[in-house]
Amino acid sequence: MALLAESLVEEWLNRKGFFTIRGIKHGVAEMDLLAIRHEAGESVIGWHVEVHASFRPISYIAKLTNDMVRTSNKARTSAVARMPDQIETCAREWVQSKFKAEAKAKAREGLWPHVQWQYHLVHARVRDRRELEVFQSEGVTCHAFRQLLEDLSRRKDHSFFRLCRRRPRRDCQLL
Repeated sequence: MALLAESLVEEWLNRKGFFTIRGIKHGVAEMDLLAIRHEAGESVIGWHVEVHASFRPISYIAKLTNDMVRTSNKARTSAVARMPDQIETCAREWVQSKFKAEAKAKAREGLWPHVQWQYHLVHARVRDRRELEVFQSEGVTCHAFRQLLEDLSRRKDHSFFRLCRRRPRRDCQLL
């Protein structure tokens, strides 16, 4: 499902005029999508997009911190209910590791120097909405996957809709 979700997010970004690169590896980590677009004049905007497309979430987006794992004897991906302060701590560390880590900043800078990067998360359902609130307070723009799909299906000026107008109805059902 992750590959399909990333492909749809990439299509959404392309339709917004972004050039995209998917699956940038640096060390053992990976960035889901980097998107770049020229604005009026010489300005360039960059989006670092992470995709979390769980439709039946069992656990949280952010894993437990190393300290929490040591003191609780739970797995990093434990689905046990968390206290609000734990949610906040884990979410802040997740933003740090996914977007703000020095290695990721260097990788982005190596691809496109001197770009101010914006951080974006595309999510499906989440176990606890407080995680999204913390992500947003850390400067991450959150997009609901449902809204992204609505945006993709609403635009009738793109190829798969034009194709449907030219082909018989039975072919459109496959698209």
